[in-house]
Amino acid sequence: MSNYRTAVNLQCQIARSTDDYSWSMAWSEVLITVILTVLATAFAVGYIGFRYTRKSAEAAVSNINVLEAGSALIDVIATAGVIVDYSNTVVRSSASSTALGIVRKNTIVNRDVRRIVDETRKQGRSLNVELELPASGRKKYRLFSLKTVIASNRNVVILLDDMTESRRIENERRDFLANISHELKTPIGAIGLLAEALMDATDDPALIKKFSTSLRTESHRLGQLVQGIIQLSRVQTVDVLAEAIPIRVSDLIAEALDRCSVLANSKNVEFQPRCPDSIWVGGDVELLTVALKNLIDNAIHYSDKGTTVNIDVTATKSMVRVAVKDRGVGIPREDLERVFERFYRVDPSRSRVTGGTGLGLSIVKHITRGHGGQVDVESTVGAGTTFTIALPRFEPQQLGVSP
Repeated sequence: MSNYRTAVNLQCQIARSTDDYSWSMAWSEVLITVILTVLATAFAVGYIGFRYTRKSAEAAVSNINVLEAGSALIDVIATAGVIVDYSNTVVRSSASSTALGIVRKNTIVNRDVRRIVDETRKQGRSLNVELELPASGRKKYRLFSLKTVIASNRNVVILLDDMTESRRIENERRDFLANISHELKTPIGAIGLLAEALMDATDDPALIKKFSTSLRTESHRLGQLVQGIIQLSRVQTVDVLAEAIPIRVSDLIAEALDRCSVLANSKNVEFQPRCPDSIWVGGDVELLTVALKNLIDNAIHYSDKGTTVNIDVTATKSMVRVAVKDRGVGIPREDLERVFERFYRVDPSRSRVTGGTGLGLSIVKHITRGHGGQVDVESTVGAGTTFTIALPRFEPQQLGVSP
């Protein structure tokens, strides 16, 4: 019995030991599993955090690069440039965008520009539109070509090019061609009709003389028109100051008066020039002579017979002013701003009688501007008109010439 009990006790102890061992093994496995799970989770979290941090850093660097690149480009590829973030706050802008009144205190002032930026994000693509914006500090509007480009992080790059001047030139060129066609059509048509009439009047000496005189007048008018177009084209395409030479103003006036002497004698108009010999300008002799001749011609045409045209020259240290004054019919105030336009005539009927082409004063304006100067006009209806050319003064020594 004792042996049996001993055996049973031994078996019980072995069983308990086995159970304890099994539980111990089970707990070990659970513990190991938990540890491995914790380690795996920690590794996964760490890895995800690392990737997220790296991605955020890359995005930040990318965003900085975009902004820096944009800042470097907007000053060279557009009149004005702006970069806004997702809330339309200005994060980069060129100095010109502030000067033009587009940006103020990190905000886009114009509502239409903000609307186009919002539309860019909505459509998810670049937009290119023309937009009129008020000029800074002025009531006038300027025409801009506005282009938007989507950058990173919903940033939008706005590029604005001022198209006002190019559009003005384009319109002027179109109007100029239309005016040329109209102006050339009149004398050419008249010449054709007069030639036919002359052929039909071979047996009538009086008609032959009449039509021949009219034909000569229209031919002269056509020649003046073509010459004016050539002169205007030349002065608009040539840099006259690049090959400027010293010119004594008194010599310019003497040559211009000589070219106008026949017309002056026909109307019994006298000249009264007043110009010191010590005043010089620099430029193109022929063009400046043409400009003075056109002003003097204009003064003669619109003056009554037996009157006087004054040419007075005054000078400061930097500027020379040549004033051509007549005592003619004068110019109405509403026409003063337009007299320098191509083909514009204050009195078309009188221009037809005097042979005016409407290009003379426009040529004067472009020649004067080409020489770095300007031309102004003052007039009183019934009392006369004064045209004044202002040009930079040159001493002969500045151009390497002894006086």
